[in-house]
Amino acid sequence: MKNNLCKLLITLGLASAGLVAQTRVKPNPEAPLKSQPIQRAQNCLPCHQRQYDELRSSVKSGYRNVSPLFNGLETSANMINGGLLRPVYADSTKVLPDGTKLNTNMFTTPVLKQIRQVQAGFCYTCHSPNIERGGDTDPKMKEVPELAGVGPDFRPDLFRPLRDYHMVDSAGNQIIPAKIGDQPPPGAGPSLATAGISCDLCHNVAGPDMDRSFQRDGFANMSIKLNQSIEKVGPFPFPVNAKNQFHVSSNDQGKISFLRSGAFCNACHDVRLPGGGPGDLQHYEFNANAQNLLFFRLENLSTEWQIGAYNSTDNPFGKVTRCQDCHMSLFPFAGTSNYQVGSLNITSATPGVFAQNYAAVPGISTDQGYPLPKRAVVDHHFTGTDVPLLSATELRNRLGADYPDPYETGVDEYGIPKSLAARRQKLLENAARIDVSKTDPQAVLGHEMVVRLDAVGLSGHRYPAGFSQERTAYVQLNVTDDNGFVLYQSGYVVDKPHPDTGELKPDGSLDDEDNEHIHAVVDGGHAVPVGTYTPGPANNGSKNLVFELGPDNGPDDRVYSGVESGLVLFRNELTVIYLPGQSLGRNDADGKPMIALTPHYEETFNAATANTVDNYRSLQPLVPRQFRYKFTLPTQEELDEMGVTLKAPLHIQAIVHDEHFPPVFVRYLARTTGPDGPGGDKQLVTEQTIDTFLKTNKNLAASSTTVSLAGAK
Repeated sequence: MKNNLCKLLITLGLASAGLVAQTRVKPNPEAPLKSQPIQRAQNCLPCHQRQYDELRSSVKSGYRNVSPLFNGLETSANMINGGLLRPVYADSTKVLPDGTKLNTNMFTTPVLKQIRQVQAGFCYTCHSPNIERGGDTDPKMKEVPELAGVGPDFRPDLFRPLRDYHMVDSAGNQIIPAKIGDQPPPGAGPSLATAGISCDLCHNVAGPDMDRSFQRDGFANMSIKLNQSIEKVGPFPFPVNAKNQFHVSSNDQGKISFLRSGAFCNACHDVRLPGGGPGDLQHYEFNANAQNLLFFRLENLSTEWQIGAYNSTDNPFGKVTRCQDCHMSLFPFAGTSNYQVGSLNITSATPGVFAQNYAAVPGISTDQGYPLPKRAVVDHHFTGTDVPLLSATELRNRLGADYPDPYETGVDEYGIPKSLAARRQKLLENAARIDVSKTDPQAVLGHEMVVRLDAVGLSGHRYPAGFSQERTAYVQLNVTDDNGFVLYQSGYVVDKPHPDTGELKPDGSLDDEDNEHIHAVVDGGHAVPVGTYTPGPANNGSKNLVFELGPDNGPDDRVYSGVESGLVLFRNELTVIYLPGQSLGRNDADGKPMIALTPHYEETFNAATANTVDNYRSLQPLVPRQFRYKFTLPTQEELDEMGVTLKAPLHIQAIVHDEHFPPVFVRYLARTTGPDGPGGDKQLVTEQTIDTFLKTNKNLAASSTTVSLAGAK
């Protein structure tokens, strides 16, 4: 049976050769501690004011669950899978047509018949795990209703984005907007689930849950054990208990060590889904503690870190550099280090430098003012590559009046920018380096010239990170003469209209444009009228969205494997391989169905049609790669015909830019969840969203050189 799951979120990726299973935490008998309901982050005030302020200005606490992109992806995936991605709870009576009982959000034995149990609630499992699990025992925690429908019972026109359910009134009762996807009703406030990754989720940790992970290794699928009690796990030994015993600080060294380790992040920062039948091109894995299992890898950050140089002493810093050392330290605002990677001389920010401060507010957080020591404390900004695609006003409407402006100016007590966008820019400036010094030292008119670009990723995982088609970085290359005449360029964008999403003329901005190396091709006949939807791949509202080469293309192969000349693009790509005789799912110019005559490989934007992930083009940590641009300079006769006189020397300039999200990706969601989508308008993403909030992170790394010119007048 073919697995279509979050394949709007899934496909095969990095092979697991060399994968090191995380260390098991020694089992600890559950202490008879008082149970405690899940707490709002506000309940951790006033004892942890600094941590609260930092967490609220991250995207993990709140924004992710109201994000139009997350809600759009989850909605689109449900359109493909017939509503199967919403939670089920322990008392569920749902049964699939094949007899599979759906009475859990995650299987505990990896049997392929239980694939659907993993699908159920899949996205929500990591975005609000403590809320989803709480629904198994507490009816009030069932914010999101059970599966929206199974098979023919699914009604996409009635399907709501997750954020519609994350609202409560002043008494804590759920409020749902009258219109699907609408703004919060008057008097509505954020529910518990809106907070997403809140204080309790991390500090209730009890260790990895091997039974929730496919290979019994603690990777993916929220494979963490949680204690819902007054025991809170922090990073310090010999902690001081909180005032009035609001919580008890754990002394369990196994739990403390796990919280401090990179393994703690594995449960959500790998994304895996079991595969289906033999027709799929999937990865086949075996683990001694489990049975043979096919599964897809969509996001591999933890695996990439686990098998990379930073999870060892074989890196410029001579020690294991954990996830926390970059995302929870003063990095990248705590000084720089100089080192060599291959032939590249690197200067970059130093990871693992922590501020000295109090873990809680002195005089308030302990009984009788018991004194607190200053320690090396972690930062809770969790800076990454996201910035909200919502206004500050809408964020506060959905997340509370105290939610900070993500574009706020100024710095905090450590000199770290309060602006989330400014923190992201600085983080990305330390993600990669490039060098063009090995370019041909002399160019000759009428002859081939080769520009050699060395690139290396400096992040703890591949750069860029994230699932396929979500994150993209590219190199803008210009070869000009001394007067600025362009002889060659790659990695450029052009201001164009986008009538399919309502932009009828160029808007003067380049942040909403895609590179000219590709165009998106959409089968315009696939849309299904609201109310007439029937499940199946023919009616998923997005099946035939693929890419074709654009004007900045060059040879076919270079788009995927870096053949000399062309675009240098860093990205993990959803791809599909068609075998001879298979339909490509669209018609040619004459209206005839296109059939693969030979093995055919193309990038696709819909993971439901993909069968592999190509991560060849993302940069492996601390592993230099060289890219070659080969092109032929014009002859003097050609220049004379154009009336151009070149002036030596030639200037080579290369710059790395990083797209917040590729515009084509956001427009994909605008179409699939908009008025013409299979479920009608969910009010999530529009052209105005793209034009207002989508910003390219520019000039992250650069290199330039000059070369002499021969053969010119």
